Amino acid sequence: MYKYLLLLVLFSSMTSATVVDKMHKLGAGEMSFLFWRLYRAEFYSLDSGLSAAVKRDAKAYLTPSKETALRIEYFKQIDKQDLLDATEDQWLHLGYDQASIQPWLTSLNVIWPDVAPGDVLTLVISPAGESQFYLGEQAIGGVEDTDFGVAFLSIWLSQQTSQPKLRAQLLGLTS
Repeated sequence: MYKYLLLLVLFSSMTSATVVDKMHKLGAGEMSFLFWRLYRAEFYSLDSGLSAAVKRDAKAYLTPSKETALRIEYFKQIDKQDLLDATEDQWLHLGYDQASIQPWLTSLNVIWPDVAPGDVLTLVISPAGESQFYLGEQAIGGVEDTDFGVAFLSIWLSQQTSQPKLRAQLLGLTS
């Protein structure tokens, strides 16, 4: 009897659900710098129609009718401060002002860890604009500002992104 319970526990832990399991993957791509692969990003939505909407109007990700998520699997060790600095640089590149950015960075400084190869950070954004970060499948914190989620996604999905090829892959605009 006990060995059957042990097998049940073992197999149930192997099939645990992920944060994005019930979502539709709209696209995926990798970020590289010179010859280093930094991470793989995937963009998800609970809205199965968002993919078609994005193909008609790439700004459709800004007003999802259901949850969206950005999942990033890291291939390199990156210190939290380097993640924060890169995020700030990208927001400045997109034209966000320092007054908006600073509270977001303060929140991220509390939430984000240093990442190691194999770590997965996922941001889930509700249609109401609530943002929740996960490390693996563990919730690690949220950002209350409802403008944050779109600003964070814009780093990858805005038409002004510094990585247009990755943007096209995440939005499913390339085959």
